[in-house]
Amino acid sequence: MFRLSRLDPRTRIVMVISISTAAMIVKDLILLTGILLFAVITLAAGGVELKKQLHQARAVLGMIFFLFILQSFFAWIGGSLLEGALLAGMLSLRLLIIVVSALIIMTGEPRDYLLGMVQWKMPYEIAYMVLIGLHFFPILKEEALDVYYSIQLRGTEMKKTSLRKKLAVYLKISLPVLAGAMARAKDVSISMEARCFRIKPKRTYMRKLKLKLRDILIMVVFPIAAVLIIMTAKGVLFPGPSFAGPSDTDQNGGNDQEIVLSWTGEPSSTQTVSWHGKKEYGGILQWTKGEVLTNDPKEEEALFEENANEKKAEKTEVRENEYFTYSAEITGLKADTKYSYRVGDGKNWSRPRTFSTAPKEEENAEKVFSFIYMGDIQYELMDRDYKKWDRFADHAYRKNADAAFALFGGDMVVNNAEIEEYEAVMKYGGPMFSNMSIMTTPGNHETSIAPYTYKRIFSLPENGPAGNKETDQSQTKSADLSEEVYSFDYGDCHIVSLNSNLFLEERKNDMGEGEWQKMNGDVKEWLTLDLSESNKEWKIAFMHHPPWPVSEDAEDYSDTEVYRMIRENWVPIFEKYGIDLVLCGHQHIYMRTEEINGITYIMGRSGEKYSRYYKKGDPLPSYVKTLSEEKTYQVVSIKGNRMTVESFGSGGKRVDKWTKN
Repeated sequence: MFRLSRLDPRTRIVMVISISTAAMIVKDLILLTGILLFAVITLAAGGVELKKQLHQARAVLGMIFFLFILQSFFAWIGGSLLEGALLAGMLSLRLLIIVVSALIIMTGEPRDYLLGMVQWKMPYEIAYMVLIGLHFFPILKEEALDVYYSIQLRGTEMKKTSLRKKLAVYLKISLPVLAGAMARAKDVSISMEARCFRIKPKRTYMRKLKLKLRDILIMVVFPIAAVLIIMTAKGVLFPGPSFAGPSDTDQNGGNDQEIVLSWTGEPSSTQTVSWHGKKEYGGILQWTKGEVLTNDPKEEEALFEENANEKKAEKTEVRENEYFTYSAEITGLKADTKYSYRVGDGKNWSRPRTFSTAPKEEENAEKVFSFIYMGDIQYELMDRDYKKWDRFADHAYRKNADAAFALFGGDMVVNNAEIEEYEAVMKYGGPMFSNMSIMTTPGNHETSIAPYTYKRIFSLPENGPAGNKETDQSQTKSADLSEEVYSFDYGDCHIVSLNSNLFLEERKNDMGEGEWQKMNGDVKEWLTLDLSESNKEWKIAFMHHPPWPVSEDAEDYSDTEVYRMIRENWVPIFEKYGIDLVLCGHQHIYMRTEEINGITYIMGRSGEKYSRYYKKGDPLPSYVKTLSEEKTYQVVSIKGNRMTVESFGSGGKRVDKWTKN
């Protein structure tokens, strides 16, 4: 009969590592529940009764429940109770799985684990560290009981004490208990050294462990099962199309290939389509004139087969052998025309989506158009806040589906190199990102010296200051400003994107003072030429850091320096060549200035992260005209000689309106 206690200790170690690793990586509540049930069934099948399991785990069950309540509360703040409970449930399940799987270890003797690790040729130091770790929790329990009994002997009846007093007592004794347990663990370590630890590294043992067939089978099956579970959770096993990504039927707009539209050329005659995934293949873009979206996939397929043009995509390795960007620019399109497109590998295709080209320049000057602006969308809690931004972005898109394009002011992610965060942004922003051009500028959270990952994911114009590119894409030079600084025209509007992170100390230290000064001189020269040559009625700049902030007293000194350097280097050029509006972010609040030398500055926040730069009641600079702590998006409308900016909060409530003639 199968008994855990009869297994080789090394087999039990592999089982626990497999179960706990799967629990730590998986982020699906159903899969985590399945892993927990599997661990419980494994213990029961191995001779550990459920009643005994609960008895052994009772010491931590109360703590896990307390953490669940605490996590639910904090996750719920600013979000729904259901989302908070789901997030807390996932974290608590992980902890419970680790505790339950650890009971597998408790079916054996500590000395057997030491012997098994030594036979595995594991260094003595590590083996004895593990042994001390196995002894630590019993020692901790003994210390806690000693203190607990001493408190009762002094006249405090803990069972009859109120909950508030119990918590106060537990808080007072927790540090001494932990310190005492650590001191005793240290004594164990010293005793090992006193017994000539490692003096005879080739020592022999009276007993030698030998793996049986059942041990070998379990040591093979458990890791394989863990890998399969992780691959299922990551969508690798069941990706749908061969080019991988969320399925077409997901609830977030079906953005199955994380598609982003943008312009790298003229908006009236070109369209760039980028899509992303974990599989490497020969990417293909197909497009056709008109709209072919129907409720019948077979009909859509027939329309593409009959009329589509196609182009092979350029592949960029965002992360080696793990994540790829596919990008193709369509040229020669007809102005002011709707097109349908799809992406795939030639056999498997995404659902069709649409885009519209800009009217010709001479026609566009007379035509009304609008665009959306979104400031920082970064999160406090990723799983919760990107879902909330999804609803906010979807509302903005549905209410402004006829908008020509959208600008994003940086800090779309929190961690500049985390592919998972960019995936979430593209997934939840899917309806907007795959149906209108998205033009972005990098924030400090997309930047690590330079925005390396950001530039491999987004396809943007390369008409900024000339830089040098390495032949190896993974080694982009800091001096290469392609896609960091650029401009484009739409109608009678000229728009400039500037990477305000060029002024950060990290960039200067990486490049050296001389090269850094030269780079900033090149940007000023380019900006002067770019704006002076534009004859458009309206000129707009967007960047991440605000030239005129809500507060200059930043915790991070580099922030203050960036504000100052923007005012010294770029603002005089803005004022000289007629910039009308500057859109920015960074301080996680909505703010509009009065006109400062003919320019209005608007700071936006579209995500859930609240401002640490402003607290209600703080004194404001004299140039602040409007301030709101609500998350907002802006709709900029241009009609001939009038520009209007409207700011909308949750539910479409208008927060602010500004017009310039």
